[in-house]
Amino acid sequence: MVRKITSVSNPTIVEFSKLSTSKVRFLTGLFLVEGEKSLEDILESEIEIRDIFVSEDYDFSDLPEDLVTIASEPVMKKLSSSDNPPKVITVAYQRKYDLFDFNGMNRLLLLDGISDPGNMGTIIRLAAGFGYDGIMLYGNCVDPYNPKVIRSAAGNFFKVPFATLSDVNSLKEFSSYCTVMTGLHETESVSPENISLGKQFIFVLGSEANGISKEILDFPHKNTNIPTQSVESLNVATAAAIIMYEFSKKY
Repeated sequence: MVRKITSVSNPTIVEFSKLSTSKVRFLTGLFLVEGEKSLEDILESEIEIRDIFVSEDYDFSDLPEDLVTIASEPVMKKLSSSDNPPKVITVAYQRKYDLFDFNGMNRLLLLDGISDPGNMGTIIRLAAGFGYDGIMLYGNCVDPYNPKVIRSAAGNFFKVPFATLSDVNSLKEFSSYCTVMTGLHETESVSPENISLGKQFIFVLGSEANGISKEILDFPHKNTNIPTQSVESLNVATAAAIIMYEFSKKY
């Protein structure tokens, strides 16, 4: 029989509602995803599902019954990060990758200090669209399992694996890769269409506020920037879209 929860004080609901914080997501290894489309994406991926909460009027006949819990409207509101909760909210296990999984992949993205969830989600969407194999996260990046990141990725969140780069020396494992960075204040820079990429490359994007960390810039690399007029720099997601498009012409 399918479970039903009507109280926002239910211990399970209290526990899962805390997944709105990165600390609890980190400690539990769980994350929360809202919406029917996101559930479809999870079911098509290798992500393991912990629970599926559905509204009282939702037809869940096509879902695994042992994972489904019918939830009252107050409960769905308690779990949701939006003012208008969806009909489906999924609790799933984070899938952990490390850099060893990425070695040998052809096209990698390194995000250094991307703290805005909207930018992070958009860049993940771009990475999926332009055929990147993996994303490395370094520095003060927003938690990729932040609900706003997942929403901004617009159905592409589960298409590109990501791993944390905790030690910059780990980049030495990718020394054979062509590394291209967007160092805004470097004196020598080549426009994206003129950059020569190898079969295997790493594209590095830094935050709009701080750029790329010095420890990352110290690694051998090529530098590229987008020539602009009257503005010092573009939004990082906008810049990523332009550069990724130019790079895609080369592979």
